[in-house]
Amino acid sequence: MIAANIVNEKDGIPIIFPDCKRGFGIRVVHEQNPKAPSKNLSMTVLYIAPGGILENHHHENEEIYYILEGNGTGHFGLGKPVNVEKGMFFHLPTNAEHGIENTGAEMMKILISTSPTLPLFPEWKTNKE
Repeated sequence: MIAANIVNEKDGIPIIFPDCKRGFGIRVVHEQNPKAPSKNLSMTVLYIAPGGILENHHHENEEIYYILEGNGTGHFGLGKPVNVEKGMFFHLPTNAEHGIENTGAEMMKILISTSPTLPLFPEWKTNKE
């Protein structure tokens, strides 16, 4: 029998998303995190500061966004922007266009699940590392 990996956000790996300005992610479950390595799905917490944006993009992976905190505007291939707020879920099928902007005054916090995992992204390192 295989044991579960039990982790919390502070056990995650801070990463930089290439399409994100004024934001960063914490990879909690992903092959990039040795404390909860997964090859088939991932769980990441995305933080976007006020005025920040995750540019419109698409990829082969299926994805779910859950807005934990904050509000803003999302672009989900619907032809017009969608108001985004705490408590909303977004299911993004394969190659669905998506992007999100924090238009609020507080940090936006989004829980993101992907299957299969997205590729490795650069880790966020401090000047001391």
